[in-house]
Amino acid sequence: MVIYNIDQVTDDMVLGRSIFLPTGELLLAAGYHLAEKYRTRLKQLGFSTVYIRVEGTDDVMPESIISEHVQRELSVSLNKSTAELKKSFSVRQESARHIRNIIRENRQYLNKFLSSAGLIAAMEKMIDEILHQPAVVLNMEALQKAGGDLFAHAINVAVIALAMGRKFHFSYDEMKQLALGALNYDLGLIAIPREVLEKNGTFHSTEEKESYMQHTVYGYLMLSQNPSIAPTSAAVALQHHEHQDGSGFPRAIRGDNLAPLKDFSRKNIIHRFAEIVAVADVYDMFITGRMCQKVPVQDAIRRIIVMGGEKLNKEVVRCLASIVPLYPVGTRIRVVNAPTAPLVGYYGVVAKVDPENLENPQIVLYETKNHQKVKPILIDLGNHTGFQLEAVT
Repeated sequence: MVIYNIDQVTDDMVLGRSIFLPTGELLLAAGYHLAEKYRTRLKQLGFSTVYIRVEGTDDVMPESIISEHVQRELSVSLNKSTAELKKSFSVRQESARHIRNIIRENRQYLNKFLSSAGLIAAMEKMIDEILHQPAVVLNMEALQKAGGDLFAHAINVAVIALAMGRKFHFSYDEMKQLALGALNYDLGLIAIPREVLEKNGTFHSTEEKESYMQHTVYGYLMLSQNPSIAPTSAAVALQHHEHQDGSGFPRAIRGDNLAPLKDFSRKNIIHRFAEIVAVADVYDMFITGRMCQKVPVQDAIRRIIVMGGEKLNKEVVRCLASIVPLYPVGTRIRVVNAPTAPLVGYYGVVAKVDPENLENPQIVLYETKNHQKVKPILIDLGNHTGFQLEAVT
């Protein structure tokens, strides 16, 4: 299978993997020809990529760090919880100045859904699967689904954060605290007026910007009043927009750019879980196009590396870069340079990555530069030099 941008799909292409809604319902089964009406509907629902069957790539199976079953279970639980939580604010959305009172008034209702049994069970399954992976290789293309809901990206951010948590050898309890913080890090957006959220980060007044910035405080208040949620998880909601150089919000606290390991001597600095989620959030934003233009994985990593040290914790950034293949399995690629000139311009797919050598995957070429189908050519870049690829997005 090959991951295609939905705008590059044609009527004769066949869907390689079934598509599900965040509610768990089957939207479109594998095997369908993706006619224009299906592509239009998928785009309306927020899907940007699909898996396509291509001859010679049957063995190319993008592997997610969590299974589709657990992903759907988590998505359903999170979708249900956030839908219920929104009811507390839907009527009084304009009363942002009174939101703290609304949070206190709805404490019992909020607590009921913030740590529901279904959400906690699904979260623990996610952690178990990540901890039992033979190696940490982060292929987010295998996870990305429709992103229409305000909190649809929370699962992506949680998966990225937990992958880094495992790399840092966090304990199971630390992983649970990190996961609960990551799943709820943007919870405070529930209390922000819709017209402010629709600005998508482009504000036209100081009032709009300040209103948006309060979501960190609101999220913290919601989480911190729940006795079953650790303060470290609540700190993620409060501090995920803080910067290492002190230029962030809401408190303008600084970081120390150290590895996010348990150290009780570190005082009055950004909490380590918030530092991890901040990196996960920015990476997900770049690769999904949420609040910015979508960019290829390699460009996202380059941008994040530039942000390391001043905005993002440089040790966390280094960790992310060590587990993200520049060309994930399933990525459609084009050969820019090759030791054999006729292969230049050929199209193919990344078939396999080596956790110890993420920069040199195995690729399968299946199409000439003029889009003529050819007998699949398997090339292990770990054994060949002179190849230069680009992701086709």
